[in-house]
Amino acid sequence: MRKKILDVLARRLTVLIIPQTQMKPWRWQCSTAFFLFFLGLWSVMTIGAGVVVGRHVDYWITKADNQVMLSKMTRLAQEMDRARFALDQARSTDRQLRGLLTMSANRDPIEAATGVGGPTLADRLSLTKMLGGGAAEIKQSDWHREIAQLRRDAETRLASFQEIGWYVGNQKSLRNATPSLWPTEGSITSLFGYRFSPMHRGDGETGEFHAGVDIANVADTLVHSTADGTVRFSGWSHGYGNMLVIDHGYGVSTLYGHTSKALVKAGERVMRGQVIAYMGTTGRSTGAHLHYEVWRQGRPVNPMTYLKVRSGPDLLGYAPAAPKART
Repeated sequence: MRKKILDVLARRLTVLIIPQTQMKPWRWQCSTAFFLFFLGLWSVMTIGAGVVVGRHVDYWITKADNQVMLSKMTRLAQEMDRARFALDQARSTDRQLRGLLTMSANRDPIEAATGVGGPTLADRLSLTKMLGGGAAEIKQSDWHREIAQLRRDAETRLASFQEIGWYVGNQKSLRNATPSLWPTEGSITSLFGYRFSPMHRGDGETGEFHAGVDIANVADTLVHSTADGTVRFSGWSHGYGNMLVIDHGYGVSTLYGHTSKALVKAGERVMRGQVIAYMGTTGRSTGAHLHYEVWRQGRPVNPMTYLKVRSGPDLLGYAPAAPKART
């Protein structure tokens, strides 16, 4: 068996190459053993070269991927820095708004937690390293920490702005519910406080407490709601005649007496400045006028503390004429 193998390996092989040109054919002879050795060597070299080339290709592909990833991380770091800058501006705006609205600045949750709010020095250094091309040196935990901090700051800032929005809305509602408009046009004939009774003057009566303000004018002068509210009563009341009571919320209500006709019913929602009745002389009255009261926390208060005196006949700031004789 061994001899047969040696005989096969010792056989001569001839490789003949015949070109298609005028060149002479090329012939090469070698033993079968040499041919097999050459073939094996060629195969090993080919496979080795393929492995080496493959490794280099993988290396270059990985390097290119790393470059792309580094570029994306750097861009992400820049976007994070822009987001941080926007949050800084939002915080500054938040502080200015709170100052303008006289809201307490120490209610800002971020500033309450950090003293001044915003990123720490470590955060800035981390972002600086990212922007300087060292994003690859930042640990994954650092990225998560940066993103989580931005998210927390954004959520807290949003909550702060929502609080400001609620405060502005509440203040607007309070302003609209404050009875600061004049209920009608005319002359003030009686103020809030003690006075001699116009019904029994000269009868020896010492006086009576007047819980509102009387404004006199011609009959059927328009009467307006002095603030937003809900009509709680619209009907006849002894002494007041045709009367309306409007609840404005916040413990404040207004009363309109001696009207000739009411234009709203109990349960209706009325707006600031809306016409609600006509001036009349119903009930205990000596002439056409409006008896106007303001109640706060269940007690009558001086309406003049709410009414604004301005020049001109504008209802929103009506300046009444000089007082005339009591009606």
